[in-house]
Amino acid sequence: MSSQRKWKLLGALVIALAILGGVAGWQQFAPKPVPPTVITVTPTATMVTGSQTVVASQRQTEWIRIGEVKPVSHYLSLLESNRTAPYAQLFWELLKLPNLVNATAVAKITYLALNATSPEAKEAFELMTRGGTPDPRDFSYSVPNYNTDLQVLYWLACQNEFKKDDTLALALAMTHGLWVTIGDEQVKDTVRKDINDLLAFFRETNDKQRLEGHGELEDYPLEAKLCLAWTGSITPAFGEYGLSKHRLSNDYTSKRVDLEAYTWNTVNATTLNRMRDLIEQNRWSSKDVNQVVAKLEDYFYFKGRRSYPGSWRSDHWIYSTEGMNEGHIEIAGKRHKNWYLFSPNHQFDLFLRNGYVTGGCADETVMIGALAKSCGIATTALWTICNDPKPSGHMYSIYYDPSDKSWKGYGEQLAWYVIEPGGLGVKYDLALLHIFKPPIQQAGYVNIFQALPNLFGGNMCVTFKEVFTLSSTRDRFSQGIPTQNMKQWLLYS
Repeated sequence: MSSQRKWKLLGALVIALAILGGVAGWQQFAPKPVPPTVITVTPTATMVTGSQTVVASQRQTEWIRIGEVKPVSHYLSLLESNRTAPYAQLFWELLKLPNLVNATAVAKITYLALNATSPEAKEAFELMTRGGTPDPRDFSYSVPNYNTDLQVLYWLACQNEFKKDDTLALALAMTHGLWVTIGDEQVKDTVRKDINDLLAFFRETNDKQRLEGHGELEDYPLEAKLCLAWTGSITPAFGEYGLSKHRLSNDYTSKRVDLEAYTWNTVNATTLNRMRDLIEQNRWSSKDVNQVVAKLEDYFYFKGRRSYPGSWRSDHWIYSTEGMNEGHIEIAGKRHKNWYLFSPNHQFDLFLRNGYVTGGCADETVMIGALAKSCGIATTALWTICNDPKPSGHMYSIYYDPSDKSWKGYGEQLAWYVIEPGGLGVKYDLALLHIFKPPIQQAGYVNIFQALPNLFGGNMCVTFKEVFTLSSTRDRFSQGIPTQNMKQWLLYS
């Protein structure tokens, strides 16, 4: 096929997409006018011939003036003609998106990809093109047959300007595509708003960090930004509105997530702002993220516990879980059990109203994780499980420390089995250690399975068997797991 004919066909395809989208779609996503931004793009292709690798320019330097947009087909052609990963894949993935009519947004994505100078920006695109499309076999209802992570990036581009090597925006897209895959139309509309609010919140937080001399979240490594951007915590595994088929979950593989479930499972920018206000009012903020996490953990979960021997209660937390202090509470006008809530928006409201939170260690993990994120600290969850004499374990937040580029846990949590009355005790060995992953690989992500007799695992976790002990977990997460190790575990395991 001649080059001229190929681009005529491509142009026809783009025009067809525009017709399907309609004028309303263009108006809905059209950005506010901005001054022309001049961007240099020099596509290259890597060709392997025998044992030699040759890097060749595919066309002369292009000047993309975002204020003077060209047709969508022009920007797609820049990606397609590059013929290297991940740009060629990005071309095909963009072609599949519905209502791809905002040429300015497509230009921004093209700029972000082709002008990337950070290896992690290119890596993020590679992960997105590889993992952002759902597997229809995971669900009993129809799911999009296109890359929903990329759709979220397109929505972000319709509403925001991207920075060069903007891996924060990429991280938000890569962690919110799952909600577009499984959510109903109300959820999709809310995600479109939430990602815009979250990007603004985290950029503002980064500015505050810079002014106060703290480590800036925009300098975090990719795996930390992905954990920061993921607002669904451990709910893919279980919870009152959990996504999986676990017995303590709600199985959204067989029904779509509605707005109530989505807002229950996630933390929004409004709550994060209120959480950050609390941290600032109590003067818990610090350049040392270890001090911030220690103050949060101590205040909510540990302070005053020894005043209630054997009761599993602190001044601001009533420990409740299956078989221990079980009861019910009212949240948003409805009756709910007082454990396995995993709803940071509602948990924080409960605290502001009553001065305490309720639930088990997993509830505390969700709450502390959200509080830490409110001041720009990236978190995920670590779950240690023993199987002798019966399955039991403990969960808590681990966090990224930019001062030494490692992941750590709070010392009192790491030493839980040693100091806590009624704890498991150091004589028991770990059967499993789970670290929860953000949903960057959608296919199979919400599936759970039997990891060991009586113990479950899931693709939302990276699972270690006979690698860690309680003492080695304590030692390694006290010293800090290097970011390159966590990156391998969270993104490639």
